[in-house]
Amino acid sequence: MLYPFFSRLRLPKLSYASEHSFTLSGVEVRFSVPHMSTKWGTQEIFRENFNLYDKNDYVRKDKDITPFISCYITEWEVKGIPFFQENKGAIPLYVSVSHWKGGGNLFRPCDMEGALAQKSLGEYGDDQEYESSVATFLDWKPVLINERHWISYKTEQGNKSISHIFLWRTPVSDQHYLTFSFPTDHYRGRADDVVEAMKNFCTQIMASVHITFPEWVLKLKAEAEEQWPGEQYSPTKEPLRWIREDLGRMSYGDYIAYMDKKNGLAGDNETETDKQMETHKKTPP
Repeated sequence: MLYPFFSRLRLPKLSYASEHSFTLSGVEVRFSVPHMSTKWGTQEIFRENFNLYDKNDYVRKDKDITPFISCYITEWEVKGIPFFQENKGAIPLYVSVSHWKGGGNLFRPCDMEGALAQKSLGEYGDDQEYESSVATFLDWKPVLINERHWISYKTEQGNKSISHIFLWRTPVSDQHYLTFSFPTDHYRGRADDVVEAMKNFCTQIMASVHITFPEWVLKLKAEAEEQWPGEQYSPTKEPLRWIREDLGRMSYGDYIAYMDKKNGLAGDNETETDKQMETHKKTPP
């Protein structure tokens, strides 16, 4: 039985996990996960070998500063009391490797942190027409997992309801980083209890991740450590936040301009933001 029977909040038993592995130009990644539990599909068959330097393997290879390769996807349901067919939420897992094209050396901690900050700005920043409020780098924590240094943090997004993404990221070359992303959904039950249970489940899966570097990666890593000796990841980090009201597809910069006008801190002339606001009001949600 994949799920424990007697419990008010039931996640898949990790004792039922099986190992999955793939290689990234010789970088071996191994981890153990339970089988997919959602009803809408069966586990997809994924490739076992990827070439970090083959552009054809990447998604959004021409338009994104961090094109990525999708390496593994699965999903689990979080169940409630048996016989009531009650689902408390879902935990997808997306494993990917990204090619960072913004410069620097990802084996240098400050460059890795800078890459993640720029990626967040590119996804959620003021220039992006992102609808939901976002806070990222929450619970920032460098962690050591099976002799590899990772950065762990949480992203929260939403307005009326909040969804959580638990993220673990680590460099696998001077230009590539690996991501384990768990974008959880919560349906029923006390939010704090369900989210904490989800986080513990994800953390236990991450404890199974092993990365083995080939000689060419070990050489790059050693060169970086020699060039920047003693550098470490920041023990804590100030969250990045973009707070947006439910005003349609409005960037944070447009929202600030709108609020300044609303509070009498801007001129009376009609601005492009005002025109956007009228459009948003006429557009159904």
